[in-house]
Amino acid sequence: MPDLNSSTDSTNSASVASDVSGDSTEATVHTVTLEKTSAGLGFSLEGGKGSLLGDKPLTVNRIFKGAASEQSETIQPGDEILHLAGTAVQGLTRFEAWNVIKTLPDGPVTIVIRRRSVQSSGTTAAGDS
Repeated sequence: MPDLNSSTDSTNSASVASDVSGDSTEATVHTVTLEKTSAGLGFSLEGGKGSLLGDKPLTVNRIFKGAASEQSETIQPGDEILHLAGTAVQGLTRFEAWNVIKTLPDGPVTIVIRRRSVQSSGTTAAGDS
């Protein structure tokens, strides 16, 4: 009889473990500093309030070649922009966010981003190193 109970317990544990691994998307928030030059911050934005695809978060569309953001790899396409130099940009249009960037003085700019990382079931922390 004890053998039946132990097999039932292991089955329950397996189902709980599979439920936990079902969450395949994680989001992490990072604070990065980029150097603003006369050319800007080195990336383009997409989304924003009233975008062609509806109200979407402001995200990095692409990184410009030769820009400081490309060389440092601190931001990536798909990163959601949350704050630019202390200004919250959620709910802004892409044009409004662009105006925020345009009015910033040249020099270091602190940006808060949210990065979504998709984790496959076969990936482990050891495999990422």
